[in-house]
Amino acid sequence: MAFDHAIVLGGSITGLLAAAAAAGEFERVTVVDRDELIVDGPDAENSRRGVPQGDQVHHLLALGAERIEDLLPGFDKDLLAAGGERHDNLAGFAAWMRSSWRVRFESDLALTCFTRPLFESVIRKRVLALPNVTALKSVVSGLIATEDNGTIIGARVKNAPDGQLLGDLVIDATGRGTKTPNWIQDLGYARPEESHLRVYMGYTCYRVEIPEGIFTDGVVSVASPSAADAKSTRSIVVWPCGRGQHIVVAFGALREYPPTDLAGIQELADSLDVPLLGEAIRSAKVLSEPKHYQMPGDQRILWEELDRRPEGFVVLGDAVASYNPAYGQGMTMAAVGSVELRAILRQASGDIVGVADAFQKGLAPHVDMAWNNALGIDSTYPGAEYENLTPPQPAPPEFSAAFVGLQSEDPEVALGARLAMHWMDNSYITTDSIQSKIAAWIEEGRQPKPESTDPTVIPRLVRA
Repeated sequence: MAFDHAIVLGGSITGLLAAAAAAGEFERVTVVDRDELIVDGPDAENSRRGVPQGDQVHHLLALGAERIEDLLPGFDKDLLAAGGERHDNLAGFAAWMRSSWRVRFESDLALTCFTRPLFESVIRKRVLALPNVTALKSVVSGLIATEDNGTIIGARVKNAPDGQLLGDLVIDATGRGTKTPNWIQDLGYARPEESHLRVYMGYTCYRVEIPEGIFTDGVVSVASPSAADAKSTRSIVVWPCGRGQHIVVAFGALREYPPTDLAGIQELADSLDVPLLGEAIRSAKVLSEPKHYQMPGDQRILWEELDRRPEGFVVLGDAVASYNPAYGQGMTMAAVGSVELRAILRQASGDIVGVADAFQKGLAPHVDMAWNNALGIDSTYPGAEYENLTPPQPAPPEFSAAFVGLQSEDPEVALGARLAMHWMDNSYITTDSIQSKIAAWIEEGRQPKPESTDPTVIPRLVRA
């Protein structure tokens, strides 16, 4: 092993994946979290106190699934064996895109669906089974540095001997509410700048069983945005979450938070364009109480721009950037950051000097991809608030309308749109073929075909 001891602050998904990345380069890895990280038994799948959004809907983008498989080979099989379900994203997920249905066809873009507690428990079991990774239930109150404050050499940890845990590298995976900007400021470093885009989202979720026959023709999920008059930001999605169950998700933005009770969610579903949503929710067997969660919006801490930083200390996951959860980027970026950390550690050849700077700057382009994706959508809310951030230039309305309209009938465009989201790579939709189709749609003044514009009838599968 190149190094002796890595200390991971935070035992959520980011911290566990970071520990997996560090395990091959350090003799010992200690994961510190205020919650007990339970591996076996019925409590292993309980939502943790430290994850207030744990009962909300979660999904993993294709990029994230690839990176986790790289860190933990066989992980997807483990997740399926534990109760996850795999579904075709283009065939099984019916999406009413304000004025038309997205075309449905069989594709190779498959998603494994799960609940957050199940997903986290499978990662926890895999990572804590590594022989050199241990968990410590404790609270972290600060960082420990060398006499000149040039290198972080540990953390102040309540339950550690003498209240100190010492190591070669401290990894901040404590999430959106990280305290480390304050802690490095106390050591004489500049506090990193932050950027914010606030759209004040709210979510209410609960698990259900939907009777046979409600969804047909291979459909496993139905999504509808707000009513056609677009006077409301509220929407509903019914999403598979494994073990034959679904999650009902009610969204709202710009402080127009969704209902928090079953009757209110039913009323919202009945007000939307797609009547099947109201029918499915009305007929479903309720398995859990509705849980509500609010978040202000997208946040980025610009660690990569620090002119001076301590050695032996890196930051990843939501402690670098957190995004509107509707786009499913958080877990994926935890995996992307962990694979990047492993690569930087392998290049270090046993010398921790330079690791922190190389990692934060190497992570930044990946963060840019996710950040730009989130901003490109959230900036379309008319009441979005910006701090230390220039609003992105919106696409022309006719371009956006053509792009959505084409997805109602053209499998190439529909697949390109999903691939761009799942791989956080817009090159999938900037191909000459797709761009020429968009230009032709605009030039010809086309509209979606009538068979795709009836919200009461989900379209049948077509041959791609």
